[in-house]
Amino acid sequence: MIRPDWFNPPLLPGMPDFHDSVEYLRYSRNLSRESIAHEAGISVSRLNQLILQRQIPGPKVFDRLVRFHGLSPAQRRHWEDLLQPSRPLVSAGELRRRLTAHRVQDHLDVLDQHEILGGYLDPLQTVLMGNEVLHRMMPGLDQADYNIIRWMLTPAARDRVHGWHGELLGLARNLRTVLGRYRDDPRAQELFHTLRKDIAFRSAWDGTPMQVTYDLPRTTPMYLRISGTSKPLALNLEINEYGACPEVVVVHGLYSTSAIAC
Repeated sequence: MIRPDWFNPPLLPGMPDFHDSVEYLRYSRNLSRESIAHEAGISVSRLNQLILQRQIPGPKVFDRLVRFHGLSPAQRRHWEDLLQPSRPLVSAGELRRRLTAHRVQDHLDVLDQHEILGGYLDPLQTVLMGNEVLHRMMPGLDQADYNIIRWMLTPAARDRVHGWHGELLGLARNLRTVLGRYRDDPRAQELFHTLRKDIAFRSAWDGTPMQVTYDLPRTTPMYLRISGTSKPLALNLEINEYGACPEVVVVHGLYSTSAIAC
């Protein structure tokens, strides 16, 4: 449970949690439970039960809390995920086995021939299979256990990614939705605890409380610093669910090959 300091804004430093986020919103607005209950049309006793006894709200109470706090559709969805039982993650080894059975390496080889980045990712942003272009664009990915978020915290990523801080914030917002769905899975917890050891991740996570991103389409390119180029390379990413394996997303990265010096 959140331990507030009334002289500083509260944080949500832990794994996503519905009850902690309700308290966070209250403390961030310096409101008492009584005032929230009155304004939201909820009894004080019911609100206390939700927080102190960590009970699950019914649909009407849930809707009133969402409306009172002015949550966005994505934030509402995040709360809905947190009120559902945590899902189990399929192991990376099993997902790689399924991808191999579907012969995705053939697709990755074709992408390499056309200088298109290609990769298959699990929910935790671990690259299950990736082509040569992907590994060339993300040097040292293997040293980060093939996890994109862990890679983003490496010196190699800081050198490679133009606008690195903004990209890290985006990853934190997306990770929050993923951890909301898989919060009790040991792999999800291990990744989160590993990331929390890094000061840059802690700053990104603590600085974006209740900020979540669900949308797969990415409307803006990622910019990479490539040796031999005069300006950052615009990498346009297409991210889609992989139909044959719903736990996996497939990423394609398109860029102008003429922008890279031979």
